[in-house]
Amino acid sequence: MFSAKVFALDTGLRYHGIASQSCRAESVLFALAESGSRMASDSRRLSILTAQEIDDLYGLPRFTEDDRRLYFDLSPTERELVDSVFTISVAVHLVLQLGYFKAKRQFFIYELDAVTEDLGHILRRYFPARAMAAIKAHSRSTRLEQQQVILKLFGYRPCDTAAKEELVLKAQRIAMLSTQPVFILREVFQYLTNQRIVAPGYTYLQDMVGRIVSGERLRITRLLGQALTTAVEQQLEALLQADEGMYRISILKHEPKDFSYGELRQEVGRRKFFQQLYEFGQTFLASAGLSNESVKYYASLVQFYTVYKLQRMAVQTARL
Repeated sequence: MFSAKVFALDTGLRYHGIASQSCRAESVLFALAESGSRMASDSRRLSILTAQEIDDLYGLPRFTEDDRRLYFDLSPTERELVDSVFTISVAVHLVLQLGYFKAKRQFFIYELDAVTEDLGHILRRYFPARAMAAIKAHSRSTRLEQQQVILKLFGYRPCDTAAKEELVLKAQRIAMLSTQPVFILREVFQYLTNQRIVAPGYTYLQDMVGRIVSGERLRITRLLGQALTTAVEQQLEALLQADEGMYRISILKHEPKDFSYGELRQEVGRRKFFQQLYEFGQTFLASAGLSNESVKYYASLVQFYTVYKLQRMAVQTARL
């Protein structure tokens, strides 16, 4: 079943009280917590989703027969709308667009050969006296007109210029909670669902999330630069210097081996060394307005990056 993955979430993407295929698309976003964001090999654009995940969200629906019975089922209002269309070909395309919108909350441009099985189902179910030869490709004007009808029927609106401006402001607020691109993208999709806005293309969202992440990190970096004292700067620089064969920042990555006297003495020494940084960090994090999730994210980078990589970074980025 195409919609087998259904998450028990109140997303507003329900139809006839049954979880729709859009929940499968949504499930992709919640599965992303296990994966990181990557940079596309051929550009500077963030590669947040895999090709399969993008297809689940934006690809032309590929229905099973059970899916067709579900998504091409017409409510009384929808049936009345379809019956008001004089041309059979246009009516069939309207049913097709309705089903696809219920499944993914997206509109599609398609060739007839790509949707033959879906068209056949619609003909057998609603227009049994008509043959496939009666179905012609619909014009751009007809397609756009049907999209407006469907948007009105479901209470949705396109992601126009005004909606995109609202979306950017929302994404900026989300980035203050976490700068992980996957988190921002997931919350953006949830926002679009709640506001009943058709999601813009993935490329647009990639670029927007990239700008938001860069902007938030630049904001924090600037705040850090303004807050640093000379003493704290020197201590941060000392973290990337070796002491008795071990870089001081590496000390943060290791727990005491046991509770022996020697290990406890080392722990006391570590506390003394990091005390000033800790106190500065407490004050800075509060003033910068970073959420607990953001603090955890930046702290996790200590484990992620090697000393060699940190030394090769821009000084402001490495300090962050």
